[in-house]
Amino acid sequence: MLLAIFRDIFSKNRLYLFLFSLSILLYYKYVRVEFSTDFRILMLSTFIVTALSTFQLLYSYFLTDRMEGYFQLPISINYFKINFIFVTFILNFFERILFLILFLNVTIGYFQFIKLILFSLLVILSVFYVFIKLNTKLNVLSLLLIIGMLGIDSSILLLNNIFYMLVSSIIVGYLILRNKKLIYIVKNESSPVFNKRRHNYFMISLMQEKYFFINSIFTLLFILLIIFQDYPEQLKTITLLTIVSVNTPLTTLFSADKDLIVHVKSLPQSTLFFLMYFRVLLSYYLITNLLVAFTLKLFVLKSLRIDFLLLAIGLAIIEAIMYLMVEIYFPLQNWNLKRELWKHPRKYIVPGIIFFIGWVTMYLIV
Repeated sequence: MLLAIFRDIFSKNRLYLFLFSLSILLYYKYVRVEFSTDFRILMLSTFIVTALSTFQLLYSYFLTDRMEGYFQLPISINYFKINFIFVTFILNFFERILFLILFLNVTIGYFQFIKLILFSLLVILSVFYVFIKLNTKLNVLSLLLIIGMLGIDSSILLLNNIFYMLVSSIIVGYLILRNKKLIYIVKNESSPVFNKRRHNYFMISLMQEKYFFINSIFTLLFILLIIFQDYPEQLKTITLLTIVSVNTPLTTLFSADKDLIVHVKSLPQSTLFFLMYFRVLLSYYLITNLLVAFTLKLFVLKSLRIDFLLLAIGLAIIEAIMYLMVEIYFPLQNWNLKRELWKHPRKYIVPGIIFFIGWVTMYLIV
């Protein structure tokens, strides 16, 4: 089972990319560039890289043909899950965590190394659990569990405690194994992308859009870049919240399908479809805004005040509502390539409003 999963995940092209990336990192480490940073940055980078890569892997791996082949074998679902998590963890460690250690040039001791391993495992487990909940029937309890999972990862990132990492990993692992539902993505000609258990067109379409992940990665890189600039705290905070507001593959999902908005408005229950898109927008902006808040607490702010957390959550709600309204009433139609769609000046309207609201609010609460 381990070899079968490893063979499916680690292709020849992936091996070539791994060796090429490793050679570049070694070249810059020993020939061109010498710089170092601290362990906190390594932990934050591990969280970002592991979460994004695991989400991408899950949505590209759990396809119908492959999953039906596994589920026909005389093995339990939990046995498959354990093997999949183990292979994902090993590949993530060698492909990404070791790369981060080389790239950031961080000197780590024995206990720090254990922390890094446990934390990367916890992030993989948390993302896997969130993936399961997003692709099954989503209720209030599921949303609370997802938010709690993100809160656990963020708090452990701040506390940096081995015991909490171990206990949290055990709890999340138990929740994963307790869920017996079969999760897999279906792709065919009649329906571009949909899920067997949860038909959230927007979530699945977004996860299949590679430029969404590219935008997200560059957004996170800009976060790290601005964090270490010598700016005032208020300006740094407002700038970060504005930057994460821009992710055009996410905010143009209606416009990306020219006929979709017309068909949806003609449905008798079009509100349900709009709410489906709103949930995707709200989930994304809650995650990114809270990530900005905890990152600022980790590196910039002396304390994380409740009014600042409420500001981050409030801006996430405002962003989700405004982007939904813009897509419903002002969808973009005159474009030929998605590149033209994503470069349309309309994308700066909501971030500009967020910058203004954040600027006024920050100077009122400081």
